[in-house]
Amino acid sequence: MNQMTLCLLLFALMIVLFFIKKIPMSFSAMLIVVLLVVTGCVESKTALSSFGNSTVVTMASMFVVAAGLTRTQMINRISQMLYKVTDGSFTKVLATYMVITCILGQFVPSIVALFALVYPLVQNMCDRMKISPSKMMYPIAVACVSTSFIIEPIGPYAAWYVTQNGYLESYGWTASQLGMWSETLVFLPVGIVTMLVAVFITPKMLPDNPETALGNVTARKMQEKEPLSPMREVLGYGVFIAVIIGLMAGLPSWQITLAGAVVVVISGVLTEREAIDNLNMSTILLYIGVTVLGSALAETGAAEQLGNWLAGVLSGVTNGYIIGFAFYAVGYIMTSLLYNRAVSTVLVPLAVITCGAMGCDPRGPVILCALASMSSLITPLSTAVVPMAMNAGGYSAKTVFKAGIVHGIIRGVLGTAIAMTIFPAF
Repeated sequence: MNQMTLCLLLFALMIVLFFIKKIPMSFSAMLIVVLLVVTGCVESKTALSSFGNSTVVTMASMFVVAAGLTRTQMINRISQMLYKVTDGSFTKVLATYMVITCILGQFVPSIVALFALVYPLVQNMCDRMKISPSKMMYPIAVACVSTSFIIEPIGPYAAWYVTQNGYLESYGWTASQLGMWSETLVFLPVGIVTMLVAVFITPKMLPDNPETALGNVTARKMQEKEPLSPMREVLGYGVFIAVIIGLMAGLPSWQITLAGAVVVVISGVLTEREAIDNLNMSTILLYIGVTVLGSALAETGAAEQLGNWLAGVLSGVTNGYIIGFAFYAVGYIMTSLLYNRAVSTVLVPLAVITCGAMGCDPRGPVILCALASMSSLITPLSTAVVPMAMNAGGYSAKTVFKAGIVHGIIRGVLGTAIAMTIFPAF
């Protein structure tokens, strides 16, 4: 049995363990890490490096910064204001948070940090309205992943089209190029529809109560304590705002969030024990496990094999919409197995090469590859936001798959229709 087959079998085992829920998901993920190393599907140094990468530091640090904000009165005041403005309407409250998350997502370059910034507000509002967080957390995750960076010229990816054009030229396509607004023409309308679906349809697909024990991301609430001193109250606000500004300014996310976490503790906004309790290790271990699996899938050639299969399937196809949706579908599947950052690295060059060989314009498929990497929220492998949301909302793997596949299909059909109409293949 070759390593690619072993790796795919271990991936299947992890999914089964997630579904049967006999072992906590975080330790199911750690079991898979051990098996991947023992079977040689991934090198030990690769597995170990995943425990200390920049995303892990960002996640842990942002949890502490968010806990510091929770310790202040800011969240209560914001929740009270929104509750009054929306008359306690669940739909209005969810829509408000979706819009806020979408707006922040145009500037904050880390969707992990974005979810960690928003979830304390959502959790507090759920407590105030006496509804389960299982009704809100997944839609907020959708907003973080699928509606961030949809207006590219004003966000951290303002020059991303230059990078995409570099791919086109490097892999032999010089007949056309992407412009600054090319991806926005597709992402923006798809993002708007995504928010409408997340507000009006997705909550109906989510459980009324958590299906699994809430992870640390929401379960460890601050005990009722005396209000902070005025100075520490201001520091709690100040650190939070400074971290947001630093993220928007493009500073390395792990550095700015770690600095914020340190200041929160040394200033006394949180005690050492409170900070440690809010590191949310179950979420972090789950993230590490699926990261290592994603690396193994890439190293063993599973992703490349999928791309080669697509090239063979598309040979002779002349309908641009079929070509575009095929690349979206493969990108969606790949993002479900690999972290979204890895998908563009693997699939975009393949899309350019395949389209070039077929004599069709690759701009639509390239945009759809990017859209697919923002659309898959059906497994914890796609982005760290998914395991964070699973812990925060108490979702089972089955629920995440069921809710996520609806978004994936809608975004794929709509995105393909728009992209392949604006940028026809032939």
